[in-house]
Amino acid sequence: MADQRRLVTHTDTDTDTDQRPFCTGMRCCCCTFFLLILAIGVFAAIVAANFVQPEVKVKKAQFKGFMVSPTQATFDVDLSIFIDNPNDWPIKATIQELKANLYSLDKKAADEIGVAYYLGMATLPKPVVVDVQSQTTFILPTKVTIKSNPESADLLSRLNRDCGLFASPKTTKVRVVLADTVATVAGMDVDLSKYEIPVEFLMPCE
Repeated sequence: MADQRRLVTHTDTDTDTDQRPFCTGMRCCCCTFFLLILAIGVFAAIVAANFVQPEVKVKKAQFKGFMVSPTQATFDVDLSIFIDNPNDWPIKATIQELKANLYSLDKKAADEIGVAYYLGMATLPKPVVVDVQSQTTFILPTKVTIKSNPESADLLSRLNRDCGLFASPKTTKVRVVLADTVATVAGMDVDLSKYEIPVEFLMPCE
């Protein structure tokens, strides 16, 4: 016969795509990656919501090996730095950089400040890690040498007056200002500039 009809048969392969599970191969990888990113985002939000800014302050300043004459003054200064990290796990605090500027003040001025003369700078020798819910204190040291010249004449005169051979009591006033503090908490940069305020000490220089 001229009109011959072909029989069309359906094989199992025609319906394979309809019977495959949704999350296979690349789709499974995408699903897992999305859930991981979501979990990290939720965790970061919880950490940020419970974050309390660490506290940094100068507790004490101390002279070591103080020697002064009309032509020169040399001494070491040890600054005791206190850090409080009140946060829970996993919020460890790391102080990456820390500087402290030192100034001489006039204890006999009407305001007990007078003219502030720059003495030098102490810098953090290496990063300091503060564990969760803990406090730590460390020493920030610096060496100061002041030689006689027109710019340092008034400063040397003050140090000789306060700490020289005939001074009594042998004390002088110093201002400490923390500066350029670089800190990270749980991998995030933290602004601790609010703690960069002047602290003044009347220090024995014997």
